[in-house]
Amino acid sequence: MIRFIRWGATFAHSLLRGLIPLSLLSFLIVGALGVVVHLSILKIGMNVFGVPFRPANALSMIGAATFNFCLNNLSTFRDKMLGGRRVLVGYALYMGITSLGLVVSLAVSSAAYAHGLSPVLAALCGIVVGSLWNYCMSYTFVWRLLSRLKLRRQTHNG
Repeated sequence: MIRFIRWGATFAHSLLRGLIPLSLLSFLIVGALGVVVHLSILKIGMNVFGVPFRPANALSMIGAATFNFCLNNLSTFRDKMLGGRRVLVGYALYMGITSLGLVVSLAVSSAAYAHGLSPVLAALCGIVVGSLWNYCMSYTFVWRLLSRLKLRRQTHNG
């Protein structure tokens, strides 16, 4: 899957003649895969377990965000990959930072659902709203910050 993400991002980067950063393209591919995870959890929660839309959607967001964090760590931000305890710190920081995006996404999707959109379309509306926020904030405050801290520690110890 990591190869697919890298190949897809590189292909899109070439097609777009470098107009969009490679890391953003990779992030968007991971996000698209996360949409599949999100919608799968949502459908299972609602159709199999009878969970109402709002809690099923919130659980789906957490599941997809966890999936996205893991894949982005392995692919999108591979050059700044978090390991050891930094993965847990990074995950906690990522979830904290993206929680605002999740709250906005949940509000948008709930409003769209209340206005008659299907659960899938309502969820997609929320996903779109949170995507760019999550990219900018997670890149800046998770991988970039934690990789700088690692470099400083290595410089001071070495």
